[in-house]
Amino acid sequence: MRRIIIATHGELAKTLVETVELIIGQGHNIDYFCMTKSKSGETGKKELEELIFKENEKELVVFTDVFGGSVNNICSEILLGQPEDKKFHLVSGVNLPMILTTALSGPSNSMKEVLNESIQEAHNGIKYINDLFKGVVE
Repeated sequence: MRRIIIATHGELAKTLVETVELIIGQGHNIDYFCMTKSKSGETGKKELEELIFKENEKELVVFTDVFGGSVNNICSEILLGQPEDKKFHLVSGVNLPMILTTALSGPSNSMKEVLNESIQEAHNGIKYINDLFKGVVE
């Protein structure tokens, strides 16, 4: 079974999970972690480890908000400490299309395929709308 964890600064992760559930409903095995001002790095790492190891799923995907940020760095430390047979995937730059694509993927798809598609969907969803309207409005 696949499980998704969204880990971000502030309450973004919680809000993303609530938004995903609004769009596709519950039951997609998605958890979240919020790094707030009141948490030290050590407390955050302990909470993330508990969340990551709470189930023994076949595959785990952790999406973080910012590459090189404290949340991503903590998750990277945890990832590096895992045996190679643990299917732990870490992806930074989380956004809604990325989560939806991953959550709705079929269990027969390889996780690498799913994540590549999810990252592509994240890229495809970024548009500068002014440029799209230029030909129509001018």
